[in-house]
Amino acid sequence: MMTDYQVKCLFKNYGKIFNIKKSAMKSDMDRKTASKYIKLGVLPSEIDQTRDWRTRQDPLVKTWEIAEAFLIDSPGLEAKALFEHLLEKHPDQLDESNLRTFQRRIKGWRLLNGNNQEVFFDQDRKPGECMELDWTDMNALNIIVDGVHYLHKLIHLVLPYSNYEGAIRCRSESVLAIKKILNHFLYAINATPSILQVDNSSAATHQVKKDTTERGFNEELKQISEYFGFSLRATNVKAPNENGDVESLNGHLKRRIHQALLIRGSREFNSMEDYDHFLQTMIEKANKTRMEKFNEELKVMKAIPAKPLPEYQELYVTVRSGSTINVKKITYSVPSRLIGSKLKAKIYESSINLYDGINHVHHIPRVLGDRGRVIDYRHIIHSLIRKPAAFQNYRFRDEMYPTSIFRAAFDKLVIVQGERKAVLDYLRVLKLAAETMESEVETALSLVMESVDVKISYEVIAQLVNIKKESLTDMTVGKLVPDLTSYDNLIKGEKVNDICRNQPTITQSTESFSNECILSGSNSKITEEQLVYGENFTKFIGDRNRLSKGEKDRELTQTSKYTVSVYSNIIGPKIINSETSEIITYIT
Repeated sequence: MMTDYQVKCLFKNYGKIFNIKKSAMKSDMDRKTASKYIKLGVLPSEIDQTRDWRTRQDPLVKTWEIAEAFLIDSPGLEAKALFEHLLEKHPDQLDESNLRTFQRRIKGWRLLNGNNQEVFFDQDRKPGECMELDWTDMNALNIIVDGVHYLHKLIHLVLPYSNYEGAIRCRSESVLAIKKILNHFLYAINATPSILQVDNSSAATHQVKKDTTERGFNEELKQISEYFGFSLRATNVKAPNENGDVESLNGHLKRRIHQALLIRGSREFNSMEDYDHFLQTMIEKANKTRMEKFNEELKVMKAIPAKPLPEYQELYVTVRSGSTINVKKITYSVPSRLIGSKLKAKIYESSINLYDGINHVHHIPRVLGDRGRVIDYRHIIHSLIRKPAAFQNYRFRDEMYPTSIFRAAFDKLVIVQGERKAVLDYLRVLKLAAETMESEVETALSLVMESVDVKISYEVIAQLVNIKKESLTDMTVGKLVPDLTSYDNLIKGEKVNDICRNQPTITQSTESFSNECILSGSNSKITEEQLVYGENFTKFIGDRNRLSKGEKDRELTQTSKYTVSVYSNIIGPKIINSETSEIITYIT
């Protein structure tokens, strides 16, 4: 289409050279077009462009009435889907090349006859009034931490007036994640807005009545709001646009992280700390351009409590006779020594700590989900091996197979030995895995099952595991044999001055006896600082203050029969019979 500028150039050039062809070339148009405008003598904007005739026959004339009926009955129907349907039903009246014409026709029809659409109303934001909270999934970015694909979400908090934001990683949408982001964000800015706005996530709200859409805030979220001093506000059900600021910034933040990962050249991080540092760096860069409005918000925000909220939930649980507890609808096994105890469970986002009063008694990695069980065979195998008949119908029998290798091994044991003996042998294998290393036992099972000549049994597996342990011991260190030649010379009365010739002289003070070690069978008290060990002497004292007399005696029997210790500046060398724990003689 010609512009007014081109036609003006045409008129100017034609007035100088009176040559249509050359004037058209200089004006970048065809000769026929130039001739038309010279004859009309007007600019394109002054010409009426409307026309009431068709340049070709309408290809939709036979099918448009059918298409219009579909659009009236189903306003949400897409043009392409409708066109494909009509093409299938009326192949003689339509052609695939008519698709673009069909789409333009439907677009024009909807502008004239379509339904009214939803209107979104821009809101005036007040500084320091509100903060919006939401979660966004990060799995599509394929973040790898310590060699493992890290599946997680970000919990995201935004101040709508300034768009100042904060975000941290979390495992799921939960009240614990809300506590964590509030502690992180509010204590970083040292203030709080008046309102926290959330969507209708189950972490924040719950259904008030069955078969209704009415939802109320969860009790724990109410307690959090009372602690920080802000009120709660929820969006309408299925109206994410009401949380529009944080929803929009979810996408912007993920795009920013994605671009930073591309520039970085790797999506791998050595540790969670490295990944956290990377996230906070991205957020700090984004917030730099928002500081002016953010400072306006700080002036009108409220103060926050001196101490942050604890980032855990407390629950009292009783350890049942099966050595299990139930936490958040998940069954966990615990050591059997805790059976019958009522314990306090501190539930963190990724772990559970059990306490008896103030004493920490057990730690459990937490799993996500509404139902499930986490049974560790190490907690119960010592009891199950004494009751092998219970294994057949044990409710958590599937959890007794740590890996698929163990499951296959049990099946093979049943084939080779029969079910009764196979159960006992398998439980003995499990006990071996609990007492040594599961990976070693799994390797031994794999080797035996791959072998054609060797029949699988507990004895074969145990022998393989023990061979591996002995081989490892041989490679690391041999048996230590002390050289007692110096002691023999000492007993014979030969000079021993050279034994401690190079040792520093230690001056004894009365205070030095406060930190003392007491030798079994002796009333002499000496400090560890005053012990001087000559060459080829065997140290056996260690941290003896924590040992009972019986434990000290057992420790002494593990050394050579006669152990000699030299104490400088006190009473001279002693020879101790390690079988009787008695001091045989002093050498002065």
